[in-house]
Amino acid sequence: MNGNHPMNRLLATLATSAALTVAAATAATGAAAQGAAGAADTLQSPAGPGLCVTGYRGVVVNDICATVSGDQVTFYGQSSPGSLGWTARLVPYRLTASVVGGATLGTITPTVLIDRSATGVGRITATAPCGSNVTASLETTQWGWPPATATITVPVGC
Repeated sequence: MNGNHPMNRLLATLATSAALTVAAATAATGAAAQGAAGAADTLQSPAGPGLCVTGYRGVVVNDICATVSGDQVTFYGQSSPGSLGWTARLVPYRLTASVVGGATLGTITPTVLIDRSATGVGRITATAPCGSNVTASLETTQWGWPPATATITVPVGC
């Protein structure tokens, strides 16, 4: 066993933890800003507070986020390298969204250059029935890698 192996694992865990802490702080800041200033779109996320879920922590770390405003739902994905030794490369993804037990809201299959930082993977915005639950998954579809999936389900309360 390589003497650096436990250290690499520790560094990857710390980097992931830091990224999650930043994501949580960003979500909290966005929620506070909306409450004070009203709804406003930004390039990083849609208007309103979002909920995010982190998936596989291995080759890449996938995050899927959702925002709901009335009957409008937006899902967006983000991916980060899973190790400090990452080399920038193109990675294929599949982002799907649907009403639980119902219609598909959309599917996209982008191939994205993942460098050394968090990178936006894609976005699906759709109208969903009031009172329903909607779900989305972000999957890494790189051949030879273990499945890397992040899934989120949110209610559409209207």
